[in-house]
Amino acid sequence: MRALFLVPWPGIRGPIPRIAATLIAALRPLGCEVTAEFWGRRSDCESPLQRVMGRVLDIAKVRRTLAQGRYDVMVIHTAHDPPAMARDLPLLVATRRQSPPVVLHLHGSQADALVSPGHRLIKAASARLLRLADGALVLSTEEQRQWQHFAPWANIRTVRNPYVGAGDAPPALDRAAFGIPCGVPLLLFVGRLVAAKGIFDLLAALPMVLARTGCHLLVAGSGEQAALAHQAVARSGLGPHVTLAGYLQGEPLRSAYRLADIFVLPSYHAEGFPTVLAEAMEAGLPIVTTRLRGAADHLREGENALFVPPRDPTALGEALLRLLGDVSLRARMGAANRAAVSQFSPDVVAREYLEVLRQIVQR
Repeated sequence: MRALFLVPWPGIRGPIPRIAATLIAALRPLGCEVTAEFWGRRSDCESPLQRVMGRVLDIAKVRRTLAQGRYDVMVIHTAHDPPAMARDLPLLVATRRQSPPVVLHLHGSQADALVSPGHRLIKAASARLLRLADGALVLSTEEQRQWQHFAPWANIRTVRNPYVGAGDAPPALDRAAFGIPCGVPLLLFVGRLVAAKGIFDLLAALPMVLARTGCHLLVAGSGEQAALAHQAVARSGLGPHVTLAGYLQGEPLRSAYRLADIFVLPSYHAEGFPTVLAEAMEAGLPIVTTRLRGAADHLREGENALFVPPRDPTALGEALLRLLGDVSLRARMGAANRAAVSQFSPDVVAREYLEVLRQIVQR
């Protein structure tokens, strides 16, 4: 099979560039000839004019690539949100007549909006995308059900994203490098600082936890509501017990996982199977999260994770207290997660992915 992959530019913040590169590298030994073209914003701070001109140039480049080569499928690695749809719809309109079968790989989708009242613009744009494409790949059975309810005629498949571990070397940074005290268990949150990730519920649950046992929270992330998170910490008097480290990557992030005792992600809306969950599993951490999308598919209650309802600081605090008070449970869950992360190994994922592409092309 010859495939043209449209992937984000290197250096764009987020996991998609790394995931796409890993997937391409794993597909090639299986006989899949992959040509990668960069598509989308060049940086995280483009001006509106740069955004428009960049997409026009990108469409022209993709049209030239399609004209110069013969491909069995074109896979667009993208998301399902208004900015992504405003970018992808003109591309599909401009290339549909000359392109092979088109598959949208959605690394996150607003599928909830498709099955709830309102959201007319998102629904109209989503339907048009599906009409122009031959299939869509999503990252959880929950998303697949929602998309198929919205568009029963569409070819919606589930896939997994590959994950390459960071290795078992000891952390290069110690607790002192993060300003974290010794002698207390460390909770770790990694994600964007927005309410939908559950960061404010975690900060609300922390006083309840601290009233019964000692611990420290390390928050790795930035986002639109970072200032509000800082204010919440100060207002609650949590400063001595919380480290807001900002956005981490590379060795600082790897060290944060290796130093932690529990990983916490009480999201309201998950994007497939978040990469941070795979990172926590590889680090051998027990997980406290919500039973949403990919987490519901790949994690088992009491074996890999403790599930809590979204928007419930009390339940979140109780789950954290249960793990903080049971060292053996933390060890069992951590060992189970180290073993379970192998299901995301690139060779396993690539074989399943290639078979799905073949089925879509044949259909």
